[in-house]
Amino acid sequence: MFGGRQFAVVNPSDGTVVSLKNITQMAFDPDNTQVYNPNDSDNIGWYLNNTYFNTFTAEEKTLIKNSIWYTGNDENEMASSLTTHIGLLRISEYNAAKTAGIFPSTGERNLWWLITPDHIDTKGVACVYSYGTQTNYWANNVRGVRPAFRILEDTNFEYDSYSGMYYYSGALGANKTISALNIGDTIMFHGEAWRIITPSTGLVVLDRTIENRVFDPDNTQVYDPSDSNNIGYYLNNAYYDTYTEEEKMLIKNSTWYIGNQTNELSSSVSTHIGLLRETEYNLARTAGIYPSGGENAGSWLITPYSGNTTSVRCYDGIVGNFLANDALGVRPALQILESIIVNEVQTGVYAITPPDTTPPSLTITSNLESPTTATTLTYTFQFSEDVTGFTAGDVGVINGTRKDETFDEVDGNTYTIEVDKVADGNQIVTVGVGTYQDAAANLNTQEETITVVMTELVTTPGYSLGTVAGDRKWFKYYLGKDANGITKAMLVAPKDGDGVMQGTFIRADILDPDTHKFISGQIYYINREGKIELYN
Repeated sequence: MFGGRQFAVVNPSDGTVVSLKNITQMAFDPDNTQVYNPNDSDNIGWYLNNTYFNTFTAEEKTLIKNSIWYTGNDENEMASSLTTHIGLLRISEYNAAKTAGIFPSTGERNLWWLITPDHIDTKGVACVYSYGTQTNYWANNVRGVRPAFRILEDTNFEYDSYSGMYYYSGALGANKTISALNIGDTIMFHGEAWRIITPSTGLVVLDRTIENRVFDPDNTQVYDPSDSNNIGYYLNNAYYDTYTEEEKMLIKNSTWYIGNQTNELSSSVSTHIGLLRETEYNLARTAGIYPSGGENAGSWLITPYSGNTTSVRCYDGIVGNFLANDALGVRPALQILESIIVNEVQTGVYAITPPDTTPPSLTITSNLESPTTATTLTYTFQFSEDVTGFTAGDVGVINGTRKDETFDEVDGNTYTIEVDKVADGNQIVTVGVGTYQDAAANLNTQEETITVVMTELVTTPGYSLGTVAGDRKWFKYYLGKDANGITKAMLVAPKDGDGVMQGTFIRADILDPDTHKFISGQIYYINREGKIELYN
């Protein structure tokens, strides 16, 4: 996206880009001059390097190189050249772009000028034909225009990972919902630029023709997603399946009116992908989404023609009719959830903020370390984000009495509550699955638990239950084997009830007389931090 418009990169090494749609339709030169000439006010080159070039901002203009454009004929494209800002693709560049998949090989029902003169006819200029092939037309014919230019190679483009598009960042605007946008604004979605038609419903239409296709080979004029021969079936199956599951979640299964132009709302169908109806196209053209003079790019509407049973309305500046078994351009339309948040990345161009699907998480802590001799603890519930729905009743307690009157919402993501001790042992506090949710209505998916040992024994923090720092004076060095049979020396003392044996002890209190291993669960040792730890 550059200058509020969508371009495709044709040659990354020199920054060549080309418009992905016809911006207008006009004669190459009304005097039948076949050479691209920015100095001739009648020539398409003058229009592109003056009227069109001036649609870019001063900053954007500094990024468009004044570069060489080859204007030789189809036998020797590089035989002549000129230097200017805006040009058109040569035949060889178009063919390379088509091979690379930038343009569909079967065409888009769009006719548009190339820059290359015909070597046989002195009035002829190369043109892309409706079916993707290349032909020649006299220069005074009216055809579509797809500007090309070269952007400075060191220009920094931002990447929007959600849409898969690059954009030149302009003045960033505030986040807003799609329903708050304006008709004609652009949204980046599914690797394409889409234009807003009806903000209140999220109706958007693709800003270019994606391909050339018959409406229905059986001449059925009604849009029908259930008929495998119909364009509606293609759009809601093969085309719809090009979207990711996350993207599909944003596309509404909505009502599409398929009555003829005399009463569009007389019948309808519900599906995901549709086409604009005639009144919507006229609204879009009035809003400037489509040039009033057309683009030389005929495309289907969804509206049947009332004059017969085999024709469908279509447009290229004005609305007309074609038989349903004719091939015309396809510009899909869809309705995006209007509550989706978007942020402005260029003037009038918006990137979708991916919907929040991450559930909130929780960390539970107590005001005192375990083990503790306290009879009342305060538990803090720290959530990863603001949540709602969390109450005192969601706090499960084992070996404790929950004091609901102390439940306090410190802020949107922090809560506290007090719990009294019932007896010595483990006090367990638990918050279960599905008990709170974030602003995007994501419920928590994990249970969180904390265990605190409640005891009347005096214990130094970090030491084994029932031991204190002063107990270290009772320890002695012993040489013995660990559980793996490896001999080691440790400072040890026997366990006596709930604490360290105070006084003298013998070898049998420390080592198994048969294996000479330290007795697991019956002795304490001094760990590397100098603290007393039960040997297991």
